[in-house]
Amino acid sequence: MFNIKEKKVELIELFYDLIYVYAISRLSLLIEGDGRGEFLPSFIIYVVYCLVILQSWLHLTTYVNRYGKWRWYEIVSTAVNMIATLYMSNTIGNNTVSPAAFNLSMSIMLLCVLIMYVIEYFKNEEDLGAAKNSIGILIVIVALYFLAYILSHYPIGPLPIYVDFLAVLLGAFLPFLLKGNFDPQIISFPHLVERLELLTIVTFGDSIVAISQFFDVRTFSLLPSALFVIILLMFTCYVTQIHYLVEHRQVDRGLRMMFSHYFVVIAINMLTISIKFLIVNNSDHVFIALHSAFAIAMFFVSIYVNSIYYKKEYVFTKVDWALFVASVVLGLIVLMIFIEPIWGLVAGCLVMIVPNMVMLIKKL
Repeated sequence: MFNIKEKKVELIELFYDLIYVYAISRLSLLIEGDGRGEFLPSFIIYVVYCLVILQSWLHLTTYVNRYGKWRWYEIVSTAVNMIATLYMSNTIGNNTVSPAAFNLSMSIMLLCVLIMYVIEYFKNEEDLGAAKNSIGILIVIVALYFLAYILSHYPIGPLPIYVDFLAVLLGAFLPFLLKGNFDPQIISFPHLVERLELLTIVTFGDSIVAISQFFDVRTFSLLPSALFVIILLMFTCYVTQIHYLVEHRQVDRGLRMMFSHYFVVIAINMLTISIKFLIVNNSDHVFIALHSAFAIAMFFVSIYVNSIYYKKEYVFTKVDWALFVASVVLGLIVLMIFIEPIWGLVAGCLVMIVPNMVMLIKKL
């Protein structure tokens, strides 16, 4: 019989989340552009850097989840991490990232986490299998970001971003390959899920800030309210799936929960960017439709893969998957055929979201 580790989410962790959501929101500058043109290369760069930032957030979050007690050196290391994150955020501009400053900031951010793990390892107060694993992974990743920083000083094209992508891949797959010999009870699954929920909720909040520019008291329109409803319904789907249907009180490493939330956050930001494209006069309707449909599909796939964590009375069936696919296809058709792009976006998004929301609520 496993004992479930209880851990309270502290206010400093929410403060930490706000800084990282700001960093991720800055990345939208890479692809906001004009809503068409050379989008794909910019989008690939956006995804790579978004994964880089989210992975950095996750490294500190998992440390706190396993060992953190907010001792003085943990507070100092987290503060330095947040300062470096703010510097890193401001290396991101319109369609560009300053690779040297970005990678130096990333090196410092992850070095702070590595130092905390090393201190914990030598204190030898708890099960240290997880700490040993993380130390090995972080040494490799910090070395790669520092290598990318050095390479950024030479005219060698996009090689630094390839090194960053390699760091992301190793950070994602090494935890699966290096399972280690540590007690899974050192992980607080309830705390982990709550942290991921908070990050996602703050990301939704950033989306609300983005659409606030549509709420103009001088020219009243139903459009802003419709856009708000889209975000609200997606939030409802997320909360129903992750907060209510998922069993929080269990013992699990939570790797699927962690990595799926990378794409939950990316999907929410992508939909926000689609909405921003609406105010650009020369944005392509087909492009916006495909971009929006892809974002919503990614969002639902990313939350549905966590159905393995359901409470025992719930089950996610093949019929549910079929409903999801049908709603996305039908919503995309609506997006493509509407003449008016703004209301076409609203109608198509609602067709994709509402059936999934009804399906999830009916499970309760």
